[in-house]
Amino acid sequence: MTVLKCGTSKRNIVPPPDIGDCYIAGYLTMMAPKIKDVHDPIYARAMVLSDGTTKIVLVSVECIGLMADFIDRVRDRLSAYDYKERQIYVWATHTHAGPDTMGLWGPLIGVNGINKKYQFFLIESIVQAVIEAEQNLEDAELYLTKSNLEKLVENYRIKDDINGDLKVVKFVSNNKVIGSLWTYAAQPEITTRENVSISADYPGIVCDMIEKEFGGISLFGMGLCGSQSPIYCEAGYEKMELFAKDVFSEIQNIFPKAVKLEVSPIEIRHRRVDMKLENPDFQFLFAIGIFERELKEDNNAISTISKVRIGNLHIVHVPGEPFPGLFTKILNNNSEKEIMFISNSNDSIGYFIPLDQFSLKPQVWVDDIVDGKFIGHETESIGKEAAEVVRRTVRDLFVYKTVVAFGTHADDLTIWAGGTLKKLSAEGNKLICIRITDDYWDCVGITAEQGYKRNRKEVERAYKRLGAEEIVHMDYPTDTLVGVDYMELRKRLIYLIRKYKPDIVVSFDLNGTDEENMDHIITAQAVNEACWQSSFDLCYPEHFEEGLEIHLPGERYLFARNPTVINFHVDITDFIDDKIQAISEHKTVLKNWFHQNLLLARANRLYVELLEEDVPNAIRVNLLVKYVYGETGKKYGVKYAEEYNKIDAGFLADLASD
Repeated sequence: MTVLKCGTSKRNIVPPPDIGDCYIAGYLTMMAPKIKDVHDPIYARAMVLSDGTTKIVLVSVECIGLMADFIDRVRDRLSAYDYKERQIYVWATHTHAGPDTMGLWGPLIGVNGINKKYQFFLIESIVQAVIEAEQNLEDAELYLTKSNLEKLVENYRIKDDINGDLKVVKFVSNNKVIGSLWTYAAQPEITTRENVSISADYPGIVCDMIEKEFGGISLFGMGLCGSQSPIYCEAGYEKMELFAKDVFSEIQNIFPKAVKLEVSPIEIRHRRVDMKLENPDFQFLFAIGIFERELKEDNNAISTISKVRIGNLHIVHVPGEPFPGLFTKILNNNSEKEIMFISNSNDSIGYFIPLDQFSLKPQVWVDDIVDGKFIGHETESIGKEAAEVVRRTVRDLFVYKTVVAFGTHADDLTIWAGGTLKKLSAEGNKLICIRITDDYWDCVGITAEQGYKRNRKEVERAYKRLGAEEIVHMDYPTDTLVGVDYMELRKRLIYLIRKYKPDIVVSFDLNGTDEENMDHIITAQAVNEACWQSSFDLCYPEHFEEGLEIHLPGERYLFARNPTVINFHVDITDFIDDKIQAISEHKTVLKNWFHQNLLLARANRLYVELLEEDVPNAIRVNLLVKYVYGETGKKYGVKYAEEYNKIDAGFLADLASD
């Protein structure tokens, strides 16, 4: 039974008096005024969730925005406390009355407005809030309540395209609220253009109200906010108070009506994405150093899009400000799920505008600037292609697949694809691992019967470490596939494909060189042939008498000893230790493998200390795996990677429309 723990904390992030001037991130970019005083304090609020295996960090920062390079510095600090990149989510509430944290609000045109002392202070405040939140962990139950407040939001571009979702998640321990997370889609922009005072805007006021009335620490995340403004946009502090009271009044109404949610499974889907930098204004900002983050050689910006799932609650993290219409189909197609969107999470890279709303000649103001209504979001978007990247990525985050991996021998899948398989299973996909041979030759110093039994037990442990829900042993004699009945082997493989209906098949590729193991070659041929023959209606019709149906896997991830075709890679950085642990379970096979390489080294009159010394297998495996897959990772700009020949729908994908 999964037990969810929750801990919260917060830190005041008003600039300390000894750090020097800070420029207010209001509405006058470049030539912004200095901050004069504090109307209401701003905070970094942290929440840590844990199920004993996975930790998740959620941090709401009351500022205008945080770029990916800043988030990387936070991640680097938190890595010392055993947090991986995919476990960390830091977002800006987007208040227009905080210090410049992006560089756009400098004293002069072309001058970065960031106070670096404040950046160090902010990073330290976030880290300390996270540490304290983890120290405060306690068992918690999860509750969700929701409403709709369209009446408080305006869309100046398309009047009826409104998202008024108000959602509140609360974490309760012993009938006491220890934390809450709420989202709403009105941008915090009620302060005036002339404002020079720090303020968290309406979300900060509402968070304070929630904390005082219900308890715990309350985090705010901006929902599908692009093109949406509060009805009191730039109306000043009096209207801000009124707006906050209206929002909180609705929260008061729905808070007791919360429905308890399951806390299992807990999964993280984390994607790195390349986004084309089309906007010349953004290109200029990067060129003159206003934005200090590094771009790829093709000037693409790298960012991340993620989904954290707790039971049926799906929290989607988007690195900018998406228009509501961008995800209409996704929401409609996943209506049975409870979905929360958090914008400006782990990056603040501008607006994401649907293609049908993107205008090449945007009008910036509808009317006179005094009462103006901003509709020129294209000028603050990196380009129209980026929105499609975001939409497709988020869509794919909601697709769950069945993965069937065919390995010839016990260690084939763990060595060549262990990181990929663990990543797929950790993200909620169903994994079935199939071992074709019995590995009775893969031993040294023991009998065949001992080798057979040991390898079977060890492969079970290894595949379960990868997250396999089911393991199938076909038990063909090892290293003899070249002499077995090929048609019978293929028939059995077709049966398994029809039985499990995989969306993805992982196995050997025939496009490899210097492959001396005929078991691998026969497996590659039989598995790949079975993948398309399983879709033939007249192929082994006796299968249908058992209730099976024809099936065609949509994707194949194929690996080879020395591949000649590579068109796909998987970043396994966060799963390299899982891969090593799974490989290390194959103690019998590894002993034989190291012994074979020792004989090979001696045959070539070589001395390899790693093979000669009495070093535990786990250390040898750790060194070898991190070296080999680290070299692969370098090719793709990640720490560790596995690479494949990926076969998918091909030209059909180009013809398809979603």
